[in-house]
Amino acid sequence: MLSKRRLFLKRIAGGSAGLLFSGSLPGLALPGILGENFLDSPIDTGRPVFPFFRHIPIYNFGDFIPKDQGGKFVHTEIFGTEDDSQIVEKIRQGRLQDVYGTPINWSLYEKTELEKSVWLNRFYFLPSLARLYFLTSDQSYLDDMMQLISRWVTDNPRLPDSHRKTFNWRDMQVAWRSIHWSWCYYLTEKGLTEDQKKIITESLKEHADILLNGFGKAPLNEFNHQSHGGLAMLYLGVLFPSFEQAEALRENGMRILSHHLDKAFFEDGGNVEYMFGYYPFETHIFRDTYLLCKQNNIRYPSALLPGLEKMAAYIASVSQPNATMPQVNDSFEMPTGTILATVNELLAKNRRSLKGKSTYFPDTQLGIIRREGSGNSWYLLAYPASVIGAHAHAGRLAFNFWLNGSPVLTDSGCPNYDNPKLVSWYRTSRAHNTVLIDGKSDEATSGKLLWVGKRNTGNRIVNWGETDSLNYCRMISPATESVNNTVSWSRSLVLVKNKFLVLYDRFDASGEHNYEVLFHFSPTEVSVHEKRKALLLPGKSSLAILPADPSMIGSLSIEEGILSLNGKDSSAPMASLKFAGEGLVHSVVVFMPGVDDLSQVKISREITEDGIGLEINSGDSAKTILLIKNPDSPKLSVLNRQSRQLFEVF
Repeated sequence: MLSKRRLFLKRIAGGSAGLLFSGSLPGLALPGILGENFLDSPIDTGRPVFPFFRHIPIYNFGDFIPKDQGGKFVHTEIFGTEDDSQIVEKIRQGRLQDVYGTPINWSLYEKTELEKSVWLNRFYFLPSLARLYFLTSDQSYLDDMMQLISRWVTDNPRLPDSHRKTFNWRDMQVAWRSIHWSWCYYLTEKGLTEDQKKIITESLKEHADILLNGFGKAPLNEFNHQSHGGLAMLYLGVLFPSFEQAEALRENGMRILSHHLDKAFFEDGGNVEYMFGYYPFETHIFRDTYLLCKQNNIRYPSALLPGLEKMAAYIASVSQPNATMPQVNDSFEMPTGTILATVNELLAKNRRSLKGKSTYFPDTQLGIIRREGSGNSWYLLAYPASVIGAHAHAGRLAFNFWLNGSPVLTDSGCPNYDNPKLVSWYRTSRAHNTVLIDGKSDEATSGKLLWVGKRNTGNRIVNWGETDSLNYCRMISPATESVNNTVSWSRSLVLVKNKFLVLYDRFDASGEHNYEVLFHFSPTEVSVHEKRKALLLPGKSSLAILPADPSMIGSLSIEEGILSLNGKDSSAPMASLKFAGEGLVHSVVVFMPGVDDLSQVKISREITEDGIGLEINSGDSAKTILLIKNPDSPKLSVLNRQSRQLFEVF
């Protein structure tokens, strides 16, 4: 019986045991990187410093360097873990050959499943072998690593037109390999022969040419691929100073990274691509920039540390109760613990303390409500979709919410980009906690195209506030949005006394229209109370979702929806509340936890041209009155109460 490692070696070897060269890597001679936006610091000469050694015993590689989302989805499908020991075990069991053939066919899926193809050629898995070698000095890990590198170098020679003919020699594939192979070189350096060092460095020189002639010559933009390419150039320029292109790599890398630091993030910290899952990946780019520069005495942009502080604050504020980023838009629910801990460490701060605070991001157009008390803890994410297209989905005025640490309503998320459901379901309007007006879905993101252009919308958060008794967020989607079919729609989320959540949709239109309110639940049991037109969820919170006026609901149904959970399509209940109305239409739904007897819950409402009043009695002898005033009215008088506030509780 062959051992797992011998079986691996037999499968990977196909005539390329070596590629033997001679030579060694000379030391460092770093000129300064100058410019008015860079801090002054002394420039040393000597051996380059690999600044990540101290993190290697603490973190698995894939946790320390978060993946881009395309890579994360495929990695989850193929390996299902970021644990380096488990990844290596699966490599030795032949997982790569199971998917890509024996010997490995590096371009097997390039024309059919591009993300699966580029994942392989980016080598996300290779530093797992290098890290285990570094920690154990077990030569077998290094041998397995070099077998994969040698095989790839043999099978993928760089030709003059390689960057045009194959994805293996362009874009993020070159950037990721440059970073991953740099890690492999430094983590295994003590065990590498001079010939093996030459294999890696000669290939990385070719990578450097591609980076300089691709990312280095492209017009500056705000796309994450470019900033990642800038980091790859910095890696090679700093860690391999003997390369003829080293100075150009450093200068171009810093030029790109400086631009992205300035232009790829809003003033409030959000990223301009509206990608939540990408955010840990983007943050690592600038964390690594700081560490590479700091440890090698290279001047770095003066905005770098303030930028990292904003990034850490953003992650801590937006992170869900289970310490993941929300899977909104083309996002995986990326863990936040490691990236937050490592950035906090270099900032000497603890941004996790922000997790108890509600935060409004006016530039990003995102609101996070957090509140605890009365036995309940709440997390709400309000996302109006001020941008739709590219990576951004069509969930206008959508919201997610968690109750007592568990998800209740969630965005459908995103699958592997090769998954046809990405365009047939995930990016469509129906896949979100939104409202369909006259059955319309966003045309651009509900078609057959995988990628559509990004467009700005009129969807906005227009009111945000917090008092002792409530948190509120009011969003609008104007009648000029074609998907609204001439209807002006506003949506208010009001968390009242930590006891219940009020969802108020106001539709202002001429003529009659049909409305369908959609709720996407995390996988759970949901039942319908026909008389009250209510939705009931069991469990520790025993949540009831109740329309204030059941008579206006034409139909209430539970359908099978689809969520992406940890990168996999998962069935989950989707509720549809349908009603029709002419002119001004008000819809109020109350989310009330801890309801044991629905018959004890009483909700009444009073509507005037100045706004709406709700009287809510949850059966605990405590009556709550909530007034929601029209923004254009000076005051609201209903239910024997009067208010000049937009939202007020009595």
